[in-house]
Amino acid sequence: MTEARRRLQSARDRLAAAETLLDTGHHPDAVSRAYYGVYEAARALLLVKDVETSTHAGVGNRLGFHYRDDIDTRSFSRLRSEREGCDYELSEPSEERTRTCLQQARSFVEQAEALVNEAS
Repeated sequence: MTEARRRLQSARDRLAAAETLLDTGHHPDAVSRAYYGVYEAARALLLVKDVETSTHAGVGNRLGFHYRDDIDTRSFSRLRSEREGCDYELSEPSEERTRTCLQQARSFVEQAEALVNEAS
């Protein structure tokens, strides 16, 4: 399994964890796991372009540079902001907001997987 495919599997696993956390009422943690699913999918996309970064901001910047016409790169930034609010500011998103974040994350991961498959 290539590193990009391993990252995509990690993204799917993190989304599954986010679903479980949502179902048990742990909304901030569900948002965090959803973001990390998107983060792993973004790293998979960058690997296809032989791009490595060492920070979350770097992933976002390079993602925008390489994929702005192919995928909704703004969802990466939105979810990163949501995750930071939950992790650092102790924000408590509503169930509805958490579901929206998970929906955005699933969409991003599915699109990323399609792009990685195209490149293979």
